[in-house]
Amino acid sequence: MKKIIAALTLFLAFSINASAQDKSGYVDLTNTQKANKQAAELSEYLSLDATTTKNFVALFEYKFEVLNDKNATQERKTEMSRVVEAKIRGTLDGTQIEKLEQNPDLFKRLIN
Repeated sequence: MKKIIAALTLFLAFSINASAQDKSGYVDLTNTQKANKQAAELSEYLSLDATTTKNFVALFEYKFEVLNDKNATQERKTEMSRVVEAKIRGTLDGTQIEKLEQNPDLFKRLIN
């Protein structure tokens, strides 16, 4: 079962990566595509199951909606980053959090 999930995650990661290369850059991706990319990165790094990955896609999609909202204040955007970090910490177990904190670039990308 783990191999199937890992294969699915890799498949999604490469298919998202391939579609991203067709465009002129990360900026041109939709919120859903960005969310899928970040969730796939997190899932691949921490070997998450499909349900948890799906939940992170929804979280990251909402994050990008708020961050890309031209009417959102800087305070709202800062609060969104704090909420995303809290939800990541609340969802993952201790060993997963430790592993994620060992990769500060990925962790920072996920919460900002």
